[in-house]
Amino acid sequence: MHKIAYSLFSHKALFTFAKEVLAIIAAAGIDLIMLTNFVDKLSNRFNDFDSALKRDYVDPYTIKINDADRERDLRLIGFKNYVDACGYRKDESWQKASEQILSVIERYGSDMYRYSLPEESAAPQNLMTDLKKEPLQSACTTIDAAPWLDEMTESQTHFETMVQQRHSQPDVNDKTLVETRKPLIKALKNLLKMVELQQAVEATDAINALVNQLNNLIDSSMASARISRSLSDKANAEN
Repeated sequence: MHKIAYSLFSHKALFTFAKEVLAIIAAAGIDLIMLTNFVDKLSNRFNDFDSALKRDYVDPYTIKINDADRERDLRLIGFKNYVDACGYRKDESWQKASEQILSVIERYGSDMYRYSLPEESAAPQNLMTDLKKEPLQSACTTIDAAPWLDEMTESQTHFETMVQQRHSQPDVNDKTLVETRKPLIKALKNLLKMVELQQAVEATDAINALVNQLNNLIDSSMASARISRSLSDKANAEN
């Protein structure tokens, strides 16, 4: 079986590849009893990935949640930069207040806006809770950071509202592409390895034809993935 660089596949390309692998095996017209469990496993993982793909590319709440997340990221970044700048004021009380607040931000993660959504949801909420308690509340007052804190609270509340609205929808899917991609790849690897072993045990014309079909799919899919990656890298370099 030809080699597959799964890392080159975009989410949509991986979806298409897995779908065509299943279609080729289903249409093979040969008795593959030993592969049944592996085909079923791949089908299940494929369905999970399909749901996650629709969630991220079709679900209207994905756009709303991503926009809300981007807004709270900007507020967090702005607040941190403001507090950091206050540390350069001549007034020592401002310097001390800045140091106090920055130490708490560091504890939760100065780059918390890069966390996954579940982690990022907890970190800023806990940070804002601490900032509204003493001695940090006084520190925020000292450097006139109340407007920033209000905007952070507003953006966090809006984000949580969007998430709650999504969860209130019927048949909501909580699985993400990140969570479902690796299991899908693992299932693909296992199935293709079993086909390869089946050929090694009994290289019939039918199994050889199946392997040839899969290899042709692998070659064409890899070629397309490399072209897409090259074009993407070129575009990023130009930007």
